[in-house]
Amino acid sequence: MTSPHLFIDWGSTNFRAKLVIDSRVVSTRESPDGIRSCQGRDFEEILSSLCGDWKAAHPALRVFMSGMIGSREGWVEAPYVSAPAGVRDLANKAVTVKSLTFGSIYLIPGVRRDDPDNTTTDVMRGEETQVAGLLTDLPHEGATVCLPGTHSKWVHCRDGHIESFRTFLTGEAFALLTRDSFIAGSADGGSPDPTSPAFARGLELSGRDGGLLHHLFLGRTEMLADRVAPADLPALISGLLIGHEIREAVKVCPDPPVYLIGDSAAARATARALEWFGIDSAVVRDDVHLQGMMMIAALIKPGSI
Repeated sequence: MTSPHLFIDWGSTNFRAKLVIDSRVVSTRESPDGIRSCQGRDFEEILSSLCGDWKAAHPALRVFMSGMIGSREGWVEAPYVSAPAGVRDLANKAVTVKSLTFGSIYLIPGVRRDDPDNTTTDVMRGEETQVAGLLTDLPHEGATVCLPGTHSKWVHCRDGHIESFRTFLTGEAFALLTRDSFIAGSADGGSPDPTSPAFARGLELSGRDGGLLHHLFLGRTEMLADRVAPADLPALISGLLIGHEIREAVKVCPDPPVYLIGDSAAARATARALEWFGIDSAVVRDDVHLQGMMMIAALIKPGSI
């Protein structure tokens, strides 16, 4: 990869760009200009203001973007590729958008998975590029990849393809429950401590009878019964949510170890929970998004789309 490349992860809340020359990252930029915070500005204007000088300095710059910028709410929709999907499928279904400053920009599609009865659908947009960066290194007979976060993804991979996956609203539910709910109304907030007994208590409660909605209310009664201090309620709720996530995820992603992407607070909590459940995991700290983008870009020849 000798020509200069600009790889962008443009999501709902953030914009992250990497300038790559001779397969090496020479500069990076980040901005809170996610697609939900454009405030009337168009995407061309935002991209030019953030990275236009890179294009001026490198006229042959090729630009590739993944994430919500390719959604219906983004610049141009890049339709989902149906699972199973590999790196070549993502490259073949990339779409172009014309930019006055950058010329042709390539948008990486997301992936959708319809259940066998065709009655439910799950989707990912952005995470597929991260998984793509891992596919060639995963066991071909079957592997599980977990991407913890606002909407956690559990991905079952086989033979170099994203075969199936399931999304869990864990991070978003945690944020709402610990900020606005009656359950944690007396908590002081803050990040949960996955090493605390309250987190482990949440993991344990997630396996009891009653289901998630009942278990969440136990967050209130655990405090009232003085089993958990108010300050530890976020950890308890985190344990409950992640416990339910893992118990369901392993039903559809049965192949250990779990390749856990990232070193975020959500990833660290998930790693601790997997340890508690006795499930082998391997933390992936490499920039797999960049690896995936480079692999996809290598398959897209200039002017081929």
